[in-house]
Amino acid sequence: MNIEQLKYMVEIARTGSLKEAAENLHITLPALSQSIKNLEKELNISIFHRSRRGSVPTEEGHKLVEKANSVLQKLQEFMEEAEAYTNTMNGEMKIATYPGPMEILVDLISDIKREYPNIKASIYENSTEHIIEKVLEGEVDVGFITYTEKEEKKYRNLVFKKLLDGHMVVAVNKNSPLAQNKLITAEMLIDQPIVLYNDVYINEFMKGFSSLPFDILFTTNNVDTIRHTLENNTAINIGFDYAFKTDAGLSRSDKYVVINFASPHYKTYSFGYFYNANNGLSRILREFLKRIHLTIIDNEEEAETAKGQKLSYRNSKL
Repeated sequence: MNIEQLKYMVEIARTGSLKEAAENLHITLPALSQSIKNLEKELNISIFHRSRRGSVPTEEGHKLVEKANSVLQKLQEFMEEAEAYTNTMNGEMKIATYPGPMEILVDLISDIKREYPNIKASIYENSTEHIIEKVLEGEVDVGFITYTEKEEKKYRNLVFKKLLDGHMVVAVNKNSPLAQNKLITAEMLIDQPIVLYNDVYINEFMKGFSSLPFDILFTTNNVDTIRHTLENNTAINIGFDYAFKTDAGLSRSDKYVVINFASPHYKTYSFGYFYNANNGLSRILREFLKRIHLTIIDNEEEAETAKGQKLSYRNSKL
């Protein structure tokens, strides 16, 4: 018996499928099946009932899966305790993010690297669906995305942690006639050239306007291109409000304004991070995410203060 076999047991019991468990564990189905058969032979019991509908633990198997979970948890605690006896942190952080918080993440990684120079870190930017795929495949440890309850229910082996609530907005050049509106209706967008970030949520959101003659100029994964079209009044943009708050290029430009949608198109979502429950989080990743929480809270408080000051100034002018 070995630790890997305990992990295999837990994953098969969780998914109810040898095939799905093998995919999640990144091993071949024959290798997984043989490993469990060897374990059952060693213990001289049947751990799983196998059928065309899947694999479920036997009565004895249920108890052993519970024990395996406890052993794996204790092993994780052991590793964390051993690592805590040193003042240094080691390991690697592989981060992926939706456009927006890149600058925040880079600054935090830089701070941690200065404190713990032995760690390795990598970070890249992509769309929501690609980030989910990379975390599922184990190529990325933590992904920062926008998501809804639909994803939480669909990906049971992923752990989602919300940082902020957000909603969809329209960004328009200050010289655009649309800039004078407090809210944007669907009809206002007719015949407006629109540029979109290529993301599954934005694409789903736009399907709500499928009956209207919209002019989608192009889609892109380049945020600078979106900023350029907005600043030059070439097109308007529909996207996540959080991107306009945190992305360095988008948030620092004063040539366009961000406007909320009117009901029923005021759609909300969650912004946060997620990771694969099968892999857990290392000590350095937990430290990184703790700092993320503190940074996001500080940024939101500063934004609310600035918003209040701006509103007070406007009222004093009236």
